[in-house]
Amino acid sequence: MYNEKQIKNKIIRRVLILGSFKLLIFSVIISRLYKIQVIDRQKYKTLANNNRINLVLHAATRGKILDSAGNIIASNRKVFALTITPFLINNINNIISDIKKLIDISDQEIILFYSKLEGLEKSDVPIPLKEYLSWSELSIISVNKPNLSGIDIRVSSIREYNRGSYYSHIVGYTSNVFNQNINATKVGKFTAGKVGIEKIYDSYLRGTPGTEQIEVNAQGNYVRRLSLKKSQEGNNIQLTINSQLQNYTHKRIGSNTGAALIIDATNGNILSSASSPSYDPNIFSKTLNTTEWKKISTSPKAPLINRPINGLYPPGSTFKPVVALAALKYGLIKKTDKIFCNGIYTLGNRNFHCWNKRGHGKVNLTEAISQSCDVYFYEIALRLGIEKISDTAKQLGFGSYYDEFFGVSKSIIPSKKWKKNNFNKKWQKGETLNVGIGQGFLLSTPIELAIMTANLINGGKVTIPSIIKSLSGDKIKQETINKNKNFEKEHLEIIKKGMFNVVNSIKGTAWKSRSIDKKFHISGKTGTSQVRIISVKERAEGIIKNKDLPFDKRDHALFIGFAPYKKPKYITVVVLEHAGGGATKAAPVGRDLLIASRKIIEGIDTKIPVS
Repeated sequence: MYNEKQIKNKIIRRVLILGSFKLLIFSVIISRLYKIQVIDRQKYKTLANNNRINLVLHAATRGKILDSAGNIIASNRKVFALTITPFLINNINNIISDIKKLIDISDQEIILFYSKLEGLEKSDVPIPLKEYLSWSELSIISVNKPNLSGIDIRVSSIREYNRGSYYSHIVGYTSNVFNQNINATKVGKFTAGKVGIEKIYDSYLRGTPGTEQIEVNAQGNYVRRLSLKKSQEGNNIQLTINSQLQNYTHKRIGSNTGAALIIDATNGNILSSASSPSYDPNIFSKTLNTTEWKKISTSPKAPLINRPINGLYPPGSTFKPVVALAALKYGLIKKTDKIFCNGIYTLGNRNFHCWNKRGHGKVNLTEAISQSCDVYFYEIALRLGIEKISDTAKQLGFGSYYDEFFGVSKSIIPSKKWKKNNFNKKWQKGETLNVGIGQGFLLSTPIELAIMTANLINGGKVTIPSIIKSLSGDKIKQETINKNKNFEKEHLEIIKKGMFNVVNSIKGTAWKSRSIDKKFHISGKTGTSQVRIISVKERAEGIIKNKDLPFDKRDHALFIGFAPYKKPKYITVVVLEHAGGGATKAAPVGRDLLIASRKIIEGIDTKIPVS
C-alpha cells in the first residue's frame, strides 16, 4: 500500500512531466508563431499580397514613323518572353530542367538568367529565362503552364524597322528601359529612343502606359481581373523623306564612305539623307550582345555617325562661293576684275599652289568659280581677311541652330578669336589663304553646305532645314522664309552664274556631269579636300596620285549642286570620303541624284550627254 507521501510524490512527478510536455509543445508553437509573425513577416506579407493583387503596367504601343507618302518606316511587333519568379519556386534548377524538356534553352540563356538572379533568390521579381519565344514555343509553354509553378509569359513589343539600314541614321533606334517609379518586375519592358527621331520625339512617340490589377494565387497563377485602364498609343510622325529617293541615294553612293543629301530648294524639306556605311537598327530592338556591339562601335568606318548632320569635313572648293560673295559684299572686287594665275601664289617666303600647276591665266570671278582657280581665291581671301570671311560664312548658315533634330552645328568657322582661344596663338595670313580655298582649320557638315547652297541660289531667301512633315496627321507649318538682308540680289546672281558655268561651261570642272535638257540645267561646285600635307620634295618629284596612296590619305570628293538653274527645285550635297577628285567622283553622283529627284517626284526624264 502506498502511503500518503508516496502518492503525493507520484502525483507531483506526473504533473511535472505533463507540465514539461505541455511547456515544450507551447514553446514550439510560440517559436513557430514568432518566426511566422516576426522573422518571416515580410515573406508572408508578400505572399499574401501575391495571393491577392498584382499590379501590371502595360507599355503603350509606340507611335509609327512614316515617310512623306505615308509608308511605314518604323512600327511595332509583339514579342513573348518566358519568365521565372524565384520567390514562388523551391528548386529553380528543377524548373529549368523541366522547361528544357519542353523547349530549347541554350547554355548562354541559362548563364544570363543566373547572372540576373544573383541577389534576387527570394524576390518576387519575374526574371526572363528565354526572350522572343516562337509561336510553337509559346503554345507548348501555355499548355504546360499549370504544371510549372512560378513561370509566366510576359508580353511586350519591340520596335520593327521595316526599311532596314537605309533609314537608321534618320530614325535612330530604341532600346529597353524600365519604369523607375514602379516596381520594374511588375511592369515589363518599355522602349525609349536613343538617337535620331526616336530620341528627339521620344515623349511624343511613347504614348501613355495602362495599368491592370489582377488577383493571383500563391503560385502566381491568374485568378481574376480586378481593374483595367487601357494604354494610349503614341502619336505618329510623318517625315519629309521620300522613300524612293532615299533608296536611290543609298544605292548611288554604293560602297563609298560618306554622305549625300537632297533638299527641297523651295522650303528646306529634307527629301533624302544617306549616311554610308549604315547599320540595321533592328539589332538594337532585341538584346544586343557584346560581340555585335563591339563590331559596330569599333569599326574604323564609324557606321553609327550620321554623316550628313554630324560628319565634319574640310569643304574644299565648295567654300569658294562664300569667299567670292564676301568679296562682292565688301566691294573688294567686281565681277569683271581679273587676276592672273600662273599656278603659284607667293606670300613671304612660302609658295601656295593652284591645283592647275600650269595656271589659269587671267580669270574673272565667274571664271574663277567655274574653273576653281586657287590663286584667284588666295588673292581675294587675303584682301578680305579672316574676319570678313568668317562673318559671311555665318550669315549663309554655317554654325547656325536649326531645330532639335539638326541642332547646332559643330563646324569650325575660324577667326582670330577662335585661334587665340584654342591655340593661344595669333592668326597668320597664310592661314587666311588656306581658308580661302576651303582648307586649313575650316570644317563643315554636309547639311551646312546644303543650306549654304540654298541661301546662295534662292534670290536672298533664308532657308531653314526641316525633316518633319506632320505630327499625328497635323501638318507642320513651315517657318516663314525671310529675305536675307545681308546680301545684294545682284551679287547672289553673279555667284549663281558662276556655279552654272561650273557644270555648263566647257572649262568648268563638272562639264562632264552636265544635263542637256534645257528645262533642267544642273549647276553646282566641285570640291577636292586634302587630308594630308604635300611636301616641297613631293611637288618637285611629282605629286602621288590618290590611287597610289593609302586609303586614309586620299582626298575627299565633294559636290554641291542644284537644278533647274532658273527656278531651283532640288539641291544636293555629296561628300565621298577618300574617294579622290570632286569633279570625277562626287559630281556624277550629284548629277544623278538631281535627275532622280525630278524623275521620282515629277515623273520627268532628263537628257544627259552620251559619254
